[in-house]
This record gives sequence, structure tokens and C-alpha cells, in this order.
Amino acid sequence: MAREVLFLTSTNLACNPRCLKEVRLMRRPGVNITVVAFHLHNWTDAKEAELNTELKDVRFHYLEAGRRPLIPWLQASLLEKSSRLVQPLFPAGIRTAAFALSKRSWSLLKWVKGNKKRYDLIIAHNPPAFYPAAWLAARSGSPFALDVEDYHPGEGSSRKEHLASAVLMEKLLNKAAYVSFASPLIKTYSERLPGVRVNSNFVVINNTFPHSDFSRPEVRPGEEKLRIVWFSQFVDYGRGLEKILPILDAFRDKIQLTLIGSPRELFLRQELAGREYIRHLPSMPQDQLHRELSNYDVGLALEDGTVDLNRKICLTNKIWSYLLAGNYILASDTEAQRAFITAYKGAGVCCSISYDAVNRTITDMINTRESIRADSPGRFERAVAAGWEKESQILVNQWRLLVPEPEKA
Repeated sequence: MAREVLFLTSTNLACNPRCLKEVRLMRRPGVNITVVAFHLHNWTDAKEAELNTELKDVRFHYLEAGRRPLIPWLQASLLEKSSRLVQPLFPAGIRTAAFALSKRSWSLLKWVKGNKKRYDLIIAHNPPAFYPAAWLAARSGSPFALDVEDYHPGEGSSRKEHLASAVLMEKLLNKAAYVSFASPLIKTYSERLPGVRVNSNFVVINNTFPHSDFSRPEVRPGEEKLRIVWFSQFVDYGRGLEKILPILDAFRDKIQLTLIGSPRELFLRQELAGREYIRHLPSMPQDQLHRELSNYDVGLALEDGTVDLNRKICLTNKIWSYLLAGNYILASDTEAQRAFITAYKGAGVCCSISYDAVNRTITDMINTRESIRADSPGRFERAVAAGWEKESQILVNQWRLLVPEPEKA
């Protein structure tokens, strides 16, 4: 008899790479997968359609994130607003916390209440999916799992969202069959929440990728300019670029900085115009991006630790991509990235985003650019151990305990 696995997310697979990797990993004979996600009506629509074609054996159910139909949207919006007003009066209420965090939690709960199928495992990505997953698990007696991609009680500046996220995590982490965390420090800080007991089924699943997606870099000796790369979906303010560009101006004749992503008009006009050492490439599919990274010497991993606690303790897919591509990493000096650079010897260097520190570090890298290039194949080979091929086995081991292989007829 086939096993049934349900994934719940408050976004969709196109903008949730962790959930997408898990869905792909879960696909195997004898396992039926259902994904409940949202129509977001943005840049992800085309990519989501491609994923539906790729994952043609997966059952997809899409809920509406927009204002149509109007009545359900009004109901969800009113519930979200009223829950945010009520939550301070009943700070420990998990249902109120879920609805106060996002109206999509109510939409997901409505779907699971109307669903009659029993699942062997329910996996929730993003906090608005946590309560609906736990509710369905309690009704059906099925195990559920939670993925904590960010430290949500320390993410952003909304105190109400911090409180709601903390309540959900405090109430549900120890009830889950397992909890996956996107960095060691996110796990550490989550375990410090009141009422959370450290548990052996708390596991770190890093935001890494298959090593096979990346191309072995070719050594190009003799090039005068140090080739630096940075990427994001959007090239904009709030990502650390505006802090480092004025410092890089002093090296305009010795470096080439390539920015990959869709530039916002204001940032393009105010920050990029006139800086001739900057090259721009448009956003590209993940597989193409991973191959492109092998063409550069240095990858910029800029995290502004002054924004919120989460930025200090997260490890983004950016720093993992640089590692797997064999780039030498220039990482801003956050707690998580310091630990990362220490763990992966020779992978790069951390420095504060100050004029003196960046100036000194870039000078050193320019002076040692030939040795940085010469070691790029070595960095690439050493990163094999950090690839998704090995990291994913942590999840597979959890799943084998919860979703045994179907019995053969």
C-alpha cells in the first residue's frame, strides 16, 4: 500500500527552495505526495507552472493569496486583524497566534479541515503552516514535522509577529516528530525559547545544494582584475551592497564586480550608474546560476547583522552556493558566518563592513589573487562533503523512521 505524504507551505515551491528540495527528495516509488501551496500572482507564477510540469506525479492544491474570491479574503483578513488585537490579551493562545501571524494560516486550516484523506506524514514549511499541520496531525493521529528556515521570533521588526512566532514554536516544536533548522545557530536559539526542551529529533538541514549542480572551476592565471560576484533575486537596498560599494570604488581599476539579479530602478540609478567596474547580469534559473558562479574568484556574502537577530544567525543559500562553486568567500562578520568560515578552512574570510576592514581585505585578496585562483579547484573538491547529496541523508533517515518503505505485494 502506498504511503501518503502531505507538504503544507504558506508560499509556493518556486519561492521556497527548501520545500522544493524536500519534495524532490521524497519522490520515490510507493510514496504519494500532496502539496498545498498558494497562488501568489507574482514573478513565481511562471516558475511554479514549470515545477508542476516537472513534478507531474505530485498532487498540487493551490489556495488563493489574492483578493479573489472576495468573501473568503475578507473573512481571512478580518480574522487576522482581530487576532492581532486579541493576542496581547491571551498571549499563550496558539490558535490566536497562528491567525495573528498570517491570514494564510486560516486558509490552510480551512483546507485541512475539509480534507478527508489520512496522511502518513505531514511536513509544514513556514510558520503559518505550523498550526494547521499540528491540528491535522492531532485529528488523524499522524506524525507531523516542522521546518524552521529562519529564527522567526527574531526576524523583522514587528513585535506582534515575534510574539506569535514564539508562541507557535514554544507550543509545537516538542510535539513534532522532528524539527529541521536551517542553521546550527537557528537551532540553538530556538532551543532557548521558554518551554522548549532540547530533543534528539531536532536536526540541522543546511541550505545547501547538490554538488553536482556546480561546474569545476578552471584556473585562469594572469588575469589582472579580481573577479567578484554577488547575486540575489533583486539588486536593491537592504542587502548590504550600498554599504560596500563606496569602499570598492577605490579598487575600480583592479576588480570587476558582477551583480546577478533584477535591479530595482532606484538602486540602478543611484548606486550602479557611473560605476564602470560593475557588470550586471539578469536573474537566471538556479542551475544556470550555479554553473555561472565557477567563473569568479570571490563571492560576496553580505549579511547586515544590524537589521535583526535572524540576519546574525542565518546561513543563506548564497554562502553555500559560493562554497560549492569553489569561490573564495568574503563574508560579513555575523555570528553564523564567522562559525561557517571557521568550520570550512580555506573557504574564505570574514570582516566587518567598515572602510578599513574591507579596504584591507580587498587589498590582501588582490595581492594573493593568483593563489586564490590556483586553489579554486581544491575548494571545489573539498566542498563535496557539504553538498545536498550528503546533507539530505539526515532527512532521509528521519523519513525512514516515520514513513517506512511500502510492503511489497
